[in-house]
Amino acid sequence: MQVVFMVAEKPSLAESIAKILARGHVSSRRGFNGACSLHEWSGSFMGEQVRFKMTSVCGHVMTTDFDGRYNNWDRVDPAELFVAPIEKKEANPKLRMVDFLRQEVCSTISYPT
Repeated sequence: MQVVFMVAEKPSLAESIAKILARGHVSSRRGFNGACSLHEWSGSFMGEQVRFKMTSVCGHVMTTDFDGRYNNWDRVDPAELFVAPIEKKEANPKLRMVDFLRQEVCSTISYPT
């Protein structure tokens, strides 16, 4: 069975959308990160029976920052920042949002044998 995976901006929104789309017949569980829940139900999508999975993020998932050598504003010429390298980082590593989303998405993918 195919899985439709959806992510809302906030936990309360994910729960409300899931309850509406599932017409109240939704099963919910807490995600391993403890911050977000996963709501699941079966239904029809584009003419096929599918399993729906709805979750959310908590705050921003990723952020960008300058390399450490550019973080001292008293020693860096602002013009250098236009060409300075940036790093992509998890916004709140304690929430483990990237791992949570990766685990839930990977558990929905079925590989042909």
